Amino acid sequence: MTIAAEQSPPRKPLDRLSNSLSNICVRWIPDPWVIVVLLTIVAGAASFFLTPGDLGLGKAETLVRGWGDGFWDLMQFGMQMSLMLLSGYVVASSPPVRRALIWVADRVSGPKATVATVALTSMILMWVHWGVGLIAAGILVRYFAARETKADYRLLVAAAYLGMAGTFHAGLSSSAGLLVATPGHFAEEYFGIIPMSQTVFSPFNLALVAITIVAWTITAVALQPSPKETVSAPEDVRERIAAEFAKEDAARNSGDTAGKRTPVDIIENSRWVNGTIGVLGLVYIVLYFSSLEDGILNGLTLNSVNFIFLFVGILLHGTPKALLAAAQTGGSFVWGVLLQFPFYAGILGMLVVSGLSERIASWFQAIANEHTYPLFVYWYSGIVNFFVPSGGSKFAIEASYIGEAAQALDVPLDLTVIAYIWGDMSTNALQPFWALPLLALCGLSFRHIMGFLVIFALVTCTIGTAAFLLAPLFF
Repeated sequence: MTIAAEQSPPRKPLDRLSNSLSNICVRWIPDPWVIVVLLTIVAGAASFFLTPGDLGLGKAETLVRGWGDGFWDLMQFGMQMSLMLLSGYVVASSPPVRRALIWVADRVSGPKATVATVALTSMILMWVHWGVGLIAAGILVRYFAARETKADYRLLVAAAYLGMAGTFHAGLSSSAGLLVATPGHFAEEYFGIIPMSQTVFSPFNLALVAITIVAWTITAVALQPSPKETVSAPEDVRERIAAEFAKEDAARNSGDTAGKRTPVDIIENSRWVNGTIGVLGLVYIVLYFSSLEDGILNGLTLNSVNFIFLFVGILLHGTPKALLAAAQTGGSFVWGVLLQFPFYAGILGMLVVSGLSERIASWFQAIANEHTYPLFVYWYSGIVNFFVPSGGSKFAIEASYIGEAAQALDVPLDLTVIAYIWGDMSTNALQPFWALPLLALCGLSFRHIMGFLVIFALVTCTIGTAAFLLAPLFF
């Protein structure tokens, strides 16, 4: 039973809901570039009309200057996010990681075990590094499809996406968590320096990650349809994936003898180049962490995590030629960050120069109190994430007033960051932006997996709501 030929889909109400939500996304949610332009206009209008001062050209000029002056304030952060994307892809696409994934897949049998394996791989690897996890989970799904697995193909793709909606921002590559741990970050005025030991590695966050992984793995297994209702990968997708795997295997087994005729080709296909610089990078990593006086966890910053994964990727690819090929492909995912981050910085500049960030903070203080604020941040972050699907760029907009309100309400700043992190992830299950690379790898559209993701979103939002109602008791 293929997706294209599906006549009586399982769980008809679920499929109807899936199609409806998918149609809403396709019809009403524009490309993130369009969203950032619209947000610039909205932020400018709000800064002009909702803050004190005469509504004249002088105020408009101040806002435009604030926008332009702030345009480059996130250049370092944008570069750090770009490297996180690139290094994650380089590691995930390396031959050792691919072989490890295939080794795992070859030892799995049965549809429920297959679904559980993909879900656990996605959530665990994305906790380590979301770029690695997203690509690795996609590779695993593709391999299962080539093997003509008995698991529901739509559910497998949905399971491969789970890490983006439940663990990545609470893990080692957490953009907000790493940002506030990095000295000199743009939001230091509002949050100070908060080490990862107080956010990502806090007992509260680790417990919430564990609960989510267990709950979602059980949910994924329970959603596997009966054999008669199982939807397999479309035949053309299955054949294309099998052909690509065969082509990759043939290329690796044949070698590149013709490419070693010139000195340049010899160098580009030799292992000593990557090995030398890779070992140098590892030596620095050892020296860096061994020099820390307050523990390894406090040395985890955006720069150190990017450094680790970049040099691990260099070593895993072995030769310059292999590394550059992977980096070229991975670089194609970076353009959105490079294009959009300056505009988010400009929005932040308008909010600060106009004083709107302070007014929003005062509104938050009027709505919430020290007990309800974490839950408020959780849901606020989740709602905004549906329209600004990037934890890093969204934090650039929200950091000023979220931090100010937390300080005014005497809410711990580390708890505020954790609430932001979990809210930011929760609605990723309903937002197709980060699923696009995975869907392209697997040959599906978002509507095919949306019905399953709605169930996962309901589970995680229930867990998150309960967790952040109780969170003040633990901080």
